[in-house]
Amino acid sequence: MHITKLYSGVAFDIYALVIRKICQVRKYISSLDKINQGQIFALFDDILENGPPHNIQKFKYIKDGIYELKTWRGVRILSFYGNPMLPRSLILTHGFPKPKPKQLNNEKAKAVKWREKYLKIDDIRKIIDLEGKS
Repeated sequence: MHITKLYSGVAFDIYALVIRKICQVRKYISSLDKINQGQIFALFDDILENGPPHNIQKFKYIKDGIYELKTWRGVRILSFYGNPMLPRSLILTHGFPKPKPKQLNNEKAKAVKWREKYLKIDDIRKIIDLEGKS
């Protein structure tokens, strides 16, 4: 696992996990149609400029430090805050279409596991790719 910087903004930066040499978020977003991509990029732009939304229709706390970015068309991307190693940052884990409850629990479990691995990192510089080449 390593981390790649996707976007840098005034208020926040957005990073993504790279699992088994694949940036799961980039892979998921590239599979979406233009309308869904536009909604996600608009949400990202808002986060970069203002920080995570306070609207639970767009950004909702799930559990164990995991948050869900949501669009009205059903796109979901799980994330967690980068503090204290990457202040003012959101780290995206992976994306998926609006799930059924059982699937959502499985997706949450993946994100929680990856966040726990992240929290055990002693030197973030060892796993971060600031160039965004992933």
